[in-house]
Amino acid sequence: MNQHDHGPGQDHGWVDPAESGLLKQTFSAMAGGVDPASPTGPAAAMSVMSRRVRRRRTAKLGGLGGGALALAGALVLGAGQLAPASPDQSELLPGSSSSTQASAPVKTSTPDFKLRDGYQPPWLDWSDLTCGMPVADLKSTAQGWSVEAAGDVYAETTDLGDEPSTSWRMAAAIHEGQGALDSTLAMVWSQDGKVVDLGPDVFGTPGQPDPVPLISSDPEAYLAAHGAGASTCSPTETGSDPVFEAPLPEGDYEVRVVAFPHDGSNQDGSGELATVVSEPVEVRIDAEGAHSSTDARGGESTMEPPELAAGELSRFELDRTADWVTASMTYRGQAPAPAVSVRAQCESTNPADTVPFEVVLESTGQAFRSGEVVCDGTEKVLPFGALGVSEGVFDIQVPHGQVVPDGVARFWAVLAPSAGYGAGGGDSAGDCSASGIDVADNPLGSPSDAATDTADAILDAALACDSGKLIELAAASGAELMVPMEAPEETFALPETAALPYRTLAALLGGTKGAVLSGQTDPGEPEPVVWPRVALDEFADSDEAWQEVVDAGLLTAEDAATQRANTMYGYQGVVVSISTDGTWRSYGAVGEFPRQ
Repeated sequence: MNQHDHGPGQDHGWVDPAESGLLKQTFSAMAGGVDPASPTGPAAAMSVMSRRVRRRRTAKLGGLGGGALALAGALVLGAGQLAPASPDQSELLPGSSSSTQASAPVKTSTPDFKLRDGYQPPWLDWSDLTCGMPVADLKSTAQGWSVEAAGDVYAETTDLGDEPSTSWRMAAAIHEGQGALDSTLAMVWSQDGKVVDLGPDVFGTPGQPDPVPLISSDPEAYLAAHGAGASTCSPTETGSDPVFEAPLPEGDYEVRVVAFPHDGSNQDGSGELATVVSEPVEVRIDAEGAHSSTDARGGESTMEPPELAAGELSRFELDRTADWVTASMTYRGQAPAPAVSVRAQCESTNPADTVPFEVVLESTGQAFRSGEVVCDGTEKVLPFGALGVSEGVFDIQVPHGQVVPDGVARFWAVLAPSAGYGAGGGDSAGDCSASGIDVADNPLGSPSDAATDTADAILDAALACDSGKLIELAAASGAELMVPMEAPEETFALPETAALPYRTLAALLGGTKGAVLSGQTDPGEPEPVVWPRVALDEFADSDEAWQEVVDAGLLTAEDAATQRANTMYGYQGVVVSISTDGTWRSYGAVGEFPRQ
């Protein structure tokens, strides 16, 4: 399989950093939702730095509807705090494919590994790195740079109905020197003093290194090194477009993280490529995959991960009960999805330990939900409702800057549809999901006549299941729909997707009140009116505003209480935004509105 790693898209919101430590500041800023592609970001100062970044959480991206907004609810999943979703969870309104790019998928029938001494993959033709070279010759040549492996090796497996594909990842902490890094880090494998895998083509797509590994042992680790599922030192076809199908055989290996920064010899910070090589870590490959040494971590555990759930989307598992760690992230389903929940369980030598996690859209790195599980062995269920995402797969990861406690023996988390929804979801009660819904026949509490007129037209079309009218209204205003953005013809197609936009729009505009989001537009520009008003900081502690979303069927009373108790993020559901001049701005995931 050809080796390619794909980087995700763009966003903006950079605050100019100090000029030193540019790479680290770039990714630290990304962890705060900042984009290096803005005019004052590092891309302006260093042309070699790619403008394609993975968004991180915790950015408030201005006025609602001005762009796709991040949704991250810091819901806590503590012992005894939440019970499994009740049957009435099925009454909630769901919100709404990129597949994970995995290096060198491993096929069911694969050739045996045969080391080709002296072979050099074409992407390394600038270097003296070759297969079979003595590992003693694998040295750093970049001045002032260093890198360390900073976490357990873990598998990323895509299993979306075709042949499953697996690749490897490992957290890395890098300390920058002269020059700049604009490629992903590679995992280079050796055995008996020889290099047996030079890692995937990390230059296949220009761009920043992949930020934020799923797990790490160092809070400073903000990059993920990539390993191929098939060795790049055992090609089945060579030339300019080689094919690699043979995985490394079972055995014990040394793995080094290798970075390829530019040496900074050019004025713009670019220059010749150089190497930065970490110290080796031990990794074992067996029939179950690749494993890091447990060392003194983990312990005994009586819990077991659950069987495959109906409609399961994503699953993360960590097992430290033996001498070698097993860690894996598996993608089995894609958005759109109906209302979802995370089931999670953790067991540690210290029952008071906790493991934080985020549900992250893999293609962008944007966090949509977050939680925490107490490691006392009690299984928890955290209903997250509709994520408001139209396509893509989801990672379950430990947030950047946090680590899994050493005492944790086992941890697993599964993202799947909540009780009452099957894999397909949807409501077949009528022509569309809004058929028969009991809401007011006019928008409530709009502070603008023009906004009221637009909201009334949207509500009428939703209640009438009028796809053509909703498409017309959205297209006329250029409304931004869902995350990632969809065309109106996609969002309002009939029959509906599991996102049930007709019913959700009707509930928002007919069952909740709107309010103006002030201070987010330029003077003289029309301001956005937001439904439901509880999404705004002004109404974050309003009993009436929270009751509106419960009565409208957007949240259960339990979910509303949990979100309200979150003093940072508050409401995390779906919203509609219409400007005071009547322009339909957006429909989809709410942005973060941290309380002041």
